[in-house]
Amino acid sequence: MCGRFLLVSSSKELAEQFELDETPEITPRYNVAPSQEIAAIRLRHGPQANKRELIFLRWGLIPSWSKDPAISQRLINARSETVESKPAFRSSFKKRRILIPANGFYEWKGTQSGARQPYLISFEKFGLLAFAGIYDEWKSASGDVTRSCAIITTQSNDFIKSIHDRMPVVVLTKDYELWLESTDTASEDFKNLLKPLSDDSFRITEVGMKVNRPDYDNPDCIEPLKRADSHADQSIQGSLYLTT
Repeated sequence: MCGRFLLVSSSKELAEQFELDETPEITPRYNVAPSQEIAAIRLRHGPQANKRELIFLRWGLIPSWSKDPAISQRLINARSETVESKPAFRSSFKKRRILIPANGFYEWKGTQSGARQPYLISFEKFGLLAFAGIYDEWKSASGDVTRSCAIITTQSNDFIKSIHDRMPVVVLTKDYELWLESTDTASEDFKNLLKPLSDDSFRITEVGMKVNRPDYDNPDCIEPLKRADSHADQSIQGSLYLTT
């Protein structure tokens, strides 16, 4: 799954990476958690349709037909294997796909001591990632509209699997157009977007327990953990590229 991530790139970097005409100011986020607002890129609606724009969405999908917005707590992720068929996701997958910018994501692994050790998974030098996502719009009885989203996950590659069996679907720059604009979700090229990115794309950094708190959002979330403070299971150290 993907339950936390970070976004520290500037508005200028986002505009260049995603070919946006303009972007609102982005505040660096080191520990983005479900139910919070996150940045996303979609195709513009109305005037200048099919141009990309940055919008803000609540993380945790509320399907347009839902009677209870609390369903969002269970819908922060959508599995790539079933996103096209599940009632909560299928309409959004067909019509409302997005890219979610990030500079890395966190996963946790149980250890011999019983603690859950957090790891930060990122590109080298925290390069920009783009998670595949979907969004929907839900209207309350009073008429208020909530726009919300989910991150699509897939099976982890062999490198990440030793920590967690799921990872976000990462869309490469060359595939942004295909992900956002394609109407043929059954094509092989499109289906290939939902596969895990290769093992050598990522680095894994063991980080401290502060990131466990969803209300804690500071730069030290991404600082490598000193070995003396580690709760990690030593049996996995040889199989991971750990930055400490």
